[in-house]
Amino acid sequence: MKHKNKSRFLPVILLIALIAVLAVVLAPRLVSQSKVIQTLQSNSKDKEVSELLAAMSANPNKESEEYKVLRQKFCLLTARPETERAKAVNNIREFLHGVYPAVSKEFEPEFICSRFNGKPDDSGTDYNNPAVEFYEAENHSFEIDPKTNYILGFAEAERNKRSDPLPNYDYSGIYSKPEELRQVAERFLVDHRDILGVDITKMTYKFEGTKPGNFFMFWEDKNVSSTKEHEVCGDVDQKREGAYKNNQGVWCIKMKSTNYQRVDITITNGGQIIIYRNNINDLDKL
Repeated sequence: MKHKNKSRFLPVILLIALIAVLAVVLAPRLVSQSKVIQTLQSNSKDKEVSELLAAMSANPNKESEEYKVLRQKFCLLTARPETERAKAVNNIREFLHGVYPAVSKEFEPEFICSRFNGKPDDSGTDYNNPAVEFYEAENHSFEIDPKTNYILGFAEAERNKRSDPLPNYDYSGIYSKPEELRQVAERFLVDHRDILGVDITKMTYKFEGTKPGNFFMFWEDKNVSSTKEHEVCGDVDQKREGAYKNNQGVWCIKMKSTNYQRVDITITNGGQIIIYRNNINDLDKL
């Protein structure tokens, strides 16, 4: 009886063994083929990007229709897939509904282009990994972090013509004290923290001042910082420790400066935020 059971299961065991052998043999080939396809696609894209950049360089007139068409092709080619940008679009819509609570229509953000960092080996620009994305909606411009879809910047969009409409700002004057507007701004930052990626409970508030109708304030996080060494030349005390002459014979000294994460807001006397800026992605570039 036991011998019969073994005979019954033998084909199954052999089939499992065959599948395992095929998996070991074929898996590396499939992975290799996938990498080859990805490399070919990447090389094709890189070639097209280079051709578009060369064409734009040959026609530096940024106002010409030819240049604008080339630029649009370049921006779309180097952009994240539309499905990946969908979250950024939704975040922009939420932000605008917070700025314009009385507007019931659906906002339609438009992707403009991306900004890129250099490659890790400093061999050029990495056009496959956007560092920041730019959008426009309702006469406003937005900066988006592609890695998180957080909104990094919000301001009035650049106008190409004097006839271009201005955003509909609220200068109703219902607020007159900085502390009142601080509460309005902080409520906005807390309510929309999921699309902004900032926690003001860990930040220090400071009021910067006012100009007719507008109030300026910021929040700073001393726990998030970047320290850089830079060279100062010219008016340097030659007897100061560390002072030296550069190749041009000018006295210089190397100094360190530290920058912290900072969120800036400009808000109107009607309680409307018109400028928002989070410098987190620029810290190590300052």
